[in-house]
Amino acid sequence: MRLALILLFLTAPLSATADWLWGGADEPMPQVQVAEPFVEWRTGPAVGYPVFHTSEKGEWLTLRMRKTSWLKVTDRKGREGWVHIDDVQLTLDGEGEQVSLTNPRFDDFSSRSWEAGLMMGEFEGAAVTAIYGGYLMTRNLSAELWGSQVLGSASEIRMVNANIVHQPFPHWRISPFFTLGVGHIFIEPKATLADPGDRDNSIGHAGFGVRAYVTDNYFIRAEVKDYKIFTNRATNEEATEWKIGLSIFF
Repeated sequence: MRLALILLFLTAPLSATADWLWGGADEPMPQVQVAEPFVEWRTGPAVGYPVFHTSEKGEWLTLRMRKTSWLKVTDRKGREGWVHIDDVQLTLDGEGEQVSLTNPRFDDFSSRSWEAGLMMGEFEGAAVTAIYGGYLMTRNLSAELWGSQVLGSASEIRMVNANIVHQPFPHWRISPFFTLGVGHIFIEPKATLADPGDRDNSIGHAGFGVRAYVTDNYFIRAEVKDYKIFTNRATNEEATEWKIGLSIFF
């Protein structure tokens, strides 16, 4: 259920940002000429949508919008549909040259610079939701900044963390990683007869996880962290957290 919510909340806004238009208000939309025997049109940007039209060799198409690996096109009769980027790569531009478009792929993931994501899981048995952003400093090391909220039956917890992540095999589609970081935790107890008062403490953690490239600019990330909470008491506290979610790289 939590994974379904992650997909719902994260992919909706990301899908919107994947749409873009060519040309400004004063710039004409680019046109391409079909060079293969035919190109199939679908009613939507996915293979699940039905084929409703084909353009034959020599026809001109106008490129209007791109959504992940699909492009919205129109012909000179005003018809509108979606064509896969692989088919557009086989068309010709106005100068008779083969069209070249960038298609996100695994090579881009292994050489990414930035990533961000939304993750959900459990922190000591309580539901946790977290967002993060990361920057790849070298091929194997990245720096991340996290914000988390934990909703427990006895208290509400907020955490901020700064992490260093080591990914020993960045060229693998399913790649393990290790994380080490520090931060701060803010604990707000819920109303009780004996109110212990709010707490804020420094924390440190170590953990491990895995990234799995999915498609386009998306990958799944799962991890487990062991936290050490530094208190003013005689002994420090420990907590375990696991999370899984969907991330985007760019």
